[in-house]
Amino acid sequence: MSGKSLFEKLSVRDYSGSDADQYAQWLQTIHFQLKMNGQEDDFFKLLEKADEEKKQIVAQDPLAEEFDIDSISLA
Repeated sequence: MSGKSLFEKLSVRDYSGSDADQYAQWLQTIHFQLKMNGQEDDFFKLLEKADEEKKQIVAQDPLAEEFDIDSISLA
């Protein structure tokens, strides 16, 4: 599945506060910031890798407020 398709699937929120909902909100946030930084393609590639490895995209510094592709990783 393409990174864009994965994003469209995983970023749908249900506003329940569940882990899936929180991850969807996180993906929306990080996608917006990376798109504004011209790193949307890198984000989609990382999302594909996360799916292949059964991992999630996480912030290297959970207290950071702004992100670029180098400040996120898989866990």
